[in-house]
Amino acid sequence: MILFVFVLFAAAVFFIQHPSGRAVLFPPFAAHRSGRRLTWGLLITFGVCLAANLAVLLTISSADVRSDSDEVAFYLAITAAWLVLSVLGFEYLGISFRDDVAARRNPAAAAAICGLMAGEAFSLAGSHTGNGPGPEAVLACALISSVALFASWTVFNSFSGIVDRVSVERDLGAGIRGAGFLGGGGAILGASVAGDWISLEGTLRDFARFCWPIFLLIAAAAVVERAIAANRRLTQKVTNYLSLTYTGIAFSLSLLYAVRVWSRT
Repeated sequence: MILFVFVLFAAAVFFIQHPSGRAVLFPPFAAHRSGRRLTWGLLITFGVCLAANLAVLLTISSADVRSDSDEVAFYLAITAAWLVLSVLGFEYLGISFRDDVAARRNPAAAAAICGLMAGEAFSLAGSHTGNGPGPEAVLACALISSVALFASWTVFNSFSGIVDRVSVERDLGAGIRGAGFLGGGGAILGASVAGDWISLEGTLRDFARFCWPIFLLIAAAAVVERAIAANRRLTQKVTNYLSLTYTGIAFSLSLLYAVRVWSRT
């Protein structure tokens, strides 16, 4: 527990010192009201992701972890740090917390980042599931699923150009669709690494066996994205409604598959 508190304190200091943190905590007066909801949305999503992983750690993690509060706190601290680093790393894939959310108050970017945190939370939850030799097994599983999620987003963007619609055009519908892709993709990939650790080769073999729906998700998301982008007659309100409907369907199907795969553990 002491380690968890220390990591949170260190993360808070880093956040305050980072330009992104200063822009969120101490924005210009005129931008304060418009950015407050985005900030709270991101913080609430972060808290929900931590709470979900805490539930996993207390219930279906390794037997020696869930019976030891210090171990639970240790892995929860890793989860918190991983989520923060993932958000900061998302900047290199085109959507920046610092530039798009903290500085420009872009709701589309905030929606996409919330989806990223949800996807990473699923990836980490899968990594925490099952028995293993120690932190190295959890980190290996988290790295596999997270790299696959970032790679999937890169491929999706190369076929659809969603990053420009989120960061440049500030299209909220695109942000919602991006959030659905990241959340659903994270659920699929997290389930693909869940289970008892046998060996790295076995984990990679299971991952290759169960992660195939991510390719269907990429294809479907790219088709939908290009279709909506090509139809300029749609109003923003209609686009947002269609985006919510598509996101709900895609995320639900991904989650159903993930639960089915997860049940094998």
